[in-house]
Amino acid sequence: MGVSEILATIDQEIAQLQQARALLTGVAVPVAKRKPGRPRKNDAVVTAAAAKPAKKKRKLSPEGRKRIAEAVKKRWAVQKAAPTKAVAAPKKAAKKKRNLSPEGRKRIAEAAKKRWAAQKAVVAS
Repeated sequence: MGVSEILATIDQEIAQLQQARALLTGVAVPVAKRKPGRPRKNDAVVTAAAAKPAKKKRKLSPEGRKRIAEAVKKRWAVQKAAPTKAVAAPKKAAKKKRNLSPEGRKRIAEAAKKRWAAQKAVVAS
């Protein structure tokens, strides 16, 4: 057994004794820093004494709730009454859409047919 293993065992025993003492006295024990990687099975056990107590939930009285509701309604009334100052982005001048004339469409179709015929002639030879 190496020195490092003996020290690790002693450290583990010290931690267990501190936890046992904390359980008996009811005092929280400072938890050691977590090492990287998956924790060992016995390290994963957390005592109830070391856990933080839950915070008390705060309650709002009906009068307080009513005051908040009235303030929100008042704020919305002011916002709705104010004229909206939405500034629209300046529109760019729309380009006129170019249409293809029937004669132009016919010329393009004939040129495409001519190209396909030339391609087929090259492949066939």
